[in-house]
Amino acid sequence: MTQPTNPTADSTRKTEEPTMPAPDELVIVPHTHWDREWYEPHDVFRLRLVHMLDRLFTTLERNPDYRFTLDGQAAAVDDYLEIRPEQRDRVAAAVERGQLAIGPFLILLDEFLCDGETIVRNLELGLKSSRRIGPEMRVGYLPDMFGHAAQMPQLLRGFGIRHAALWRGVPARVDRHAFAWRSPDGSVVRTEYLLDGYGNALDLFALPGQLEQLVAEYGRSIASWYGSDPILGMLGTDHSAPPADLIEVVGAATDAGISTRLSVDTIEGYVRRVAPEWDAGDDAALDGWPAVDGELRSHARGNLLPGVFSIRTNLKRAMADAERRLSVAERLDAAFGADDHRAFFDTAWYRLVESTAHDSVTGCGVDTTADEVENRLATAAHVARGVVLRTMERLAAAVPPERFVVANPAGFARRAHVEVRLDDPARRELGSGVQLLDGFPEVLGDEVMRTSDLRRLLARIHGRELFGQLINDWRFTDEGLRFDVAEAPVGDFDLAAFVAELERRIASDPDDARTWRVEIIAAPRRRAIVGVDVGGLAAVEVDPATASSLGHAGGDVVRVGADGRTLANASLSVVVGETGSVRIETVGGAGGERTVLDDVLRLVDEGDRGDSYNYGPMAAGTVVDTPDAVEITVLESGPIRGRVLVRRRYTLPASIDATDPDRRAAAPVPLDVDTVLELREGEPMLRVAVEFTNLAADHRLRLLVPTGASDLPTSAAAGQYAVTERGRSGEGGWGEFPLPTFPAARFAAAGAATLLVTKHSEYELVADEASGQDALALTLVRSVGLMSVNIHPLRDEPAGAQFPVPGAQYLGARVRTELAVLPSPDGWAAADAPRWAELLRSEPEVARGTRGGPAVVGGVAGAGGAADAAGLPDVSVLEVGGSVVLESYRWVEGGVLEARFVNYGASPARLAAVASGIWDRTDLTGRVIERDVDLTGFMMGPARIETFRSRGSAPDRG
Repeated sequence: MTQPTNPTADSTRKTEEPTMPAPDELVIVPHTHWDREWYEPHDVFRLRLVHMLDRLFTTLERNPDYRFTLDGQAAAVDDYLEIRPEQRDRVAAAVERGQLAIGPFLILLDEFLCDGETIVRNLELGLKSSRRIGPEMRVGYLPDMFGHAAQMPQLLRGFGIRHAALWRGVPARVDRHAFAWRSPDGSVVRTEYLLDGYGNALDLFALPGQLEQLVAEYGRSIASWYGSDPILGMLGTDHSAPPADLIEVVGAATDAGISTRLSVDTIEGYVRRVAPEWDAGDDAALDGWPAVDGELRSHARGNLLPGVFSIRTNLKRAMADAERRLSVAERLDAAFGADDHRAFFDTAWYRLVESTAHDSVTGCGVDTTADEVENRLATAAHVARGVVLRTMERLAAAVPPERFVVANPAGFARRAHVEVRLDDPARRELGSGVQLLDGFPEVLGDEVMRTSDLRRLLARIHGRELFGQLINDWRFTDEGLRFDVAEAPVGDFDLAAFVAELERRIASDPDDARTWRVEIIAAPRRRAIVGVDVGGLAAVEVDPATASSLGHAGGDVVRVGADGRTLANASLSVVVGETGSVRIETVGGAGGERTVLDDVLRLVDEGDRGDSYNYGPMAAGTVVDTPDAVEITVLESGPIRGRVLVRRRYTLPASIDATDPDRRAAAPVPLDVDTVLELREGEPMLRVAVEFTNLAADHRLRLLVPTGASDLPTSAAAGQYAVTERGRSGEGGWGEFPLPTFPAARFAAAGAATLLVTKHSEYELVADEASGQDALALTLVRSVGLMSVNIHPLRDEPAGAQFPVPGAQYLGARVRTELAVLPSPDGWAAADAPRWAELLRSEPEVARGTRGGPAVVGGVAGAGGAADAAGLPDVSVLEVGGSVVLESYRWVEGGVLEARFVNYGASPARLAAVASGIWDRTDLTGRVIERDVDLTGFMMGPARIETFRSRGSAPDRG
């Protein structure tokens, strides 16, 4: 990613008084910044990487004083050795000599477009990969991320890393070359500020014969930042290495008597040298240095490029989907599985983590790069799906085919709502917790065959399966042959008896004179939604005949209703207005108070003349926010789940005007937006699914949720294991307008509105003239056609080359966004938003039972039974009783169970977790901090991430 090319041009940097002496030493850190994929796809850049490293190792071997920092990401080594496996010893020797610094991350991630657990796995994989070669660099090197997440110091300290080094996002009040960066829980890392970017020394070596003069001038310009410490000179840039003759140049300057001493080191060597007390473990060594709390999102000294949060939104959905699927698969595998899937998980997490790179998941590269990243994420999700199916097969083997097994991957007990297919529901007794939905075709086959063709039927029958169903009966009639099939087996099917009768019928017509009507008739089937109570990380058997609906304490049934424009359950009433927006009203709390949110889900479209890095506003008059037509259809009327479809049609300008970038072209294109509103029994939130096919270019479409208040000073958003409070403006200064659009991974909240999201999203707190209130504006799609524009209305300098990226226009792309609105007069904490966000993103899994024989599982007849059967556990494997969120539950090395929890709140919270076994509290590496911890009574500090591992014998996992 591009960086400053003129480090002395930073107008926000304070300069020293003219009399202040310059530091007497410049420590040069040779390095490369390797965007693994960006304006070229991965394999194009890897070819350059391999040739660059081939030359580098020759340079290192010829110059023992040469040092090189390989960008903090072990993936560069992995990529190299995959092509040059014979060079492994050469790489290891360079690390052993201290000439090459590798790791600790696997990839230089975008910290806001992945989950907190993904950052943990990034460091795990990076350390594992690095240690296969040699010792890793003990610095959280983050040179080019587009801002930094609040919990990064706590995550680094969890791995025993006390140093960080970074550039973007540092506020203007920092006036030293290092500062104390604190996470919300109080964890601190000493952070070396790359105040002029990661290539500040490039210009010093750019002009032959002028090194002494340029070093002296630069030293005087930044003397106040360094005091008596040596100046850090980062010598490197994107996709290249410093010159091979660097040591000769430095030696020649020294021999010539240069007034500033020159030395060469790695970034780790530099920070250890300038902060020996801190490095040795003295936490008081940062006293007196500037301190910065929480996330780093200041635009004062570097562009943050916040438009990457909204570009190629399906890529963000793919990331969140893969993360969610892997998390669910690990939990269910650890709780109920019998096989060792760790190698599968390692592969899937590697694919996911490498996709988090700050030019990958961001979508700010060329179309080929984005396509490859999305495919990689899909591969990770497929691995997770395979593990889930295998685990559910094992659970299903303990349940008869007329029943189902439901597994809850969340740590919270819940009211689960699962969709199943029921055979012949009209003739069976159903409990009050079952709601019938639409049916399926009953006639699967109806054809006329001659006698000589009847043997073709044998090629269609596989054991008991026929056309995706199970044969329960067959009979020849005067007309022909009829098969009765169903999803659940009834009785036995004797294939040999059928073949014998078929052959007898064929033999009875040697002249092939008659025809036969062959019918394949499925038992009447209907989709149904079933409600069931299930504990935290638990599996239960569900019998549709006895499944019951929720009841009040007095026994009254709590129903969901949908009729016309209205949806209601025990918590919320929702009314659809004439323009398709909705009014949400809470039924009332303990004191009878009601919260009302009006004009919710209004859509606002506006032109965008920007690029993949930054939204580019146009002149006034480009907004479209009124639909041409609105259709409302009740899809499901309750009583377990109610759904209403709101279809809105808009007419949008097709693109930017070719002659005036401040105008949208008049040529109209339609935009049909389908919004499904959903209420479930027992839930205080309105689930929403918005879907459309994008036909317009150069625009941004946002969904607005009014907050019930005006002039709110802040909003809050959850992501990366923290809730961060943000103001309504940002700190500018570098040359990029600090547009207050922010990332959210779990929820965004302001006033009485909390917006739960299921993918990495962009939001803004805006003054909404239509409602007269502040509103949360969630970006659904942002379409542009250039990777970077040279002249941008909100950014002084290009963010890259002006490449066309037609795929980023999303023309013809289907975009789907799933979210929920959680109203509460007292904000997100009172609404228990972390809990509801977790339940929204961790839906339960369901499978038909297979005990006693095959069944139709996952739409495939005869599936199931591949895994060993096991009885369902009688109790929850791990249940959290309070507000703390279970974030990870998995097997780790040695057959040890690990559980990770996060307190998203600003106050201490009791863990209130119940799990069998003996548990030790550990850091993120597994090092034991405290033994024999009571998970029920353990108190978690505000914003704390806590990890625990069980002690005991390792189970047999195949």
